[in-house]
Amino acid sequence: MFSRLQASIPLLTDEIHVDRWVKKIFPWKSGSENSTTTVLDKRECYRLNMASLPPLDATLVTASGAIIDIHMLDLSAGGLSGAVSTPEPLHKGQVLTLIFALPLEDLVLMKTEAGLISVTPGENGLTILHVEFSEALGSRQRDLIHRYIIEKQFEMIKQLKGWQRA
Repeated sequence: MFSRLQASIPLLTDEIHVDRWVKKIFPWKSGSENSTTTVLDKRECYRLNMASLPPLDATLVTASGAIIDIHMLDLSAGGLSGAVSTPEPLHKGQVLTLIFALPLEDLVLMKTEAGLISVTPGENGLTILHVEFSEALGSRQRDLIHRYIIEKQFEMIKQLKGWQRA
């Protein structure tokens, strides 16, 4: 037997309901920021593994102007990890400009400064970078990243469960 609260919870059975739900939680326009806004604890951001998703690439620009293409391995509202193949020397603590596009309903361009947290050698001559977004990435942009992550999670769940549009 359902309680009144359980009866009021909509069932997410198709893509239309999921899209509406995600848009309500992460609207395109976030509320205005003020001095009382709390700082986002980056350790609490969910990290989306990009291995089973269509490739998402980004571009890093160093202080010297070198342009480095990075293939994202995972993404969160706090930062990303990716693989690069570059002769450019990279070191922990380096500040880079990061540019990437999120494929939401419309393509959303993200540009921010990012700090290089770690540089580790990978396979096939690639280098794995772990990058943390700076505070210059606003709450609206972080909300869009969260929205992208949730949409991709629902897509993966729908594939696993075999959900189809009615």
